[in-house]
Amino acid sequence: MLQKQAQTVQDSSPTSIIAAINQPEKGAEAMVLSAELMRDRIASLERANEAATNRRQRKRKRIQKQGILTKGAGEDLLAQHEADQQIAHEEPRKGAIRSRCSMCREAGYNACTCKKDDFGIN
Repeated sequence: MLQKQAQTVQDSSPTSIIAAINQPEKGAEAMVLSAELMRDRIASLERANEAATNRRQRKRKRIQKQGILTKGAGEDLLAQHEADQQIAHEEPRKGAIRSRCSMCREAGYNACTCKKDDFGIN
């Protein structure tokens, strides 16, 4: 309607008037698109937040389902853990090679601290 009136005005160029009329329409379209993008982003963030909350609640529920830990049961668990650690330390490690002396080939020390002094060095 305004565009038709602008075209009927004979003293001015209708293109500048039409451009001025179309400018608010373009701005409104940009705002609508921006609002739609923000709405999508907010929805995805809310879904991610909900998933994180559910994960935390699952962990809490799993811990709570194991029941109440009494003093005796706690001490038993600690003793078992300490025993397991001690056994792990006592078992020889597979693949571990002890260093040897390059003079006498015995394990546990090196050539600088070799106890055998019969190599002809006086």
